[in-house]
Amino acid sequence: MNYQQQAQQWQALFRQKQQGSVLSRVLLWLVAGIMLVFAMGVLLFVLLLSWLLIPVFLYKRHQLRKQGKSFFQQRQQQSRAAESPGRVIEGEVLERKSDH
Repeated sequence: MNYQQQAQQWQALFRQKQQGSVLSRVLLWLVAGIMLVFAMGVLLFVLLLSWLLIPVFLYKRHQLRKQGKSFFQQRQQQSRAAESPGRVIEGEVLERKSDH
C-alpha cells in the first residue's frame, strides 16, 4: 500500500466522520459551551474571593507583627535580667572534641 492509497483512506474516513448528525454536533457545542461558562464562573469566583481575603490576611499579618515585637521586647528584658551578676548556669561536659 503506497502513500496515496493511505491518504485516500484517511480522507474517506474523515469524510464519514464529518457526516455525523447535526443534532450530535449541536449537542457537542452546547456541552462545550456550558463547560466553558462553568469554568469561567469558577475562575471569577476564586478571583473575587482572593481579592476579598487579601485585606484580611494583611490585617492578620499586621497583628502578628505587633505581637512579635512585644514578644521580642519581653525576651530582651528577660535576657538582660538573666545576665545580671550572681546568676550561675551549671552544667557537665559529657564529651570533649579535640581539634587535632
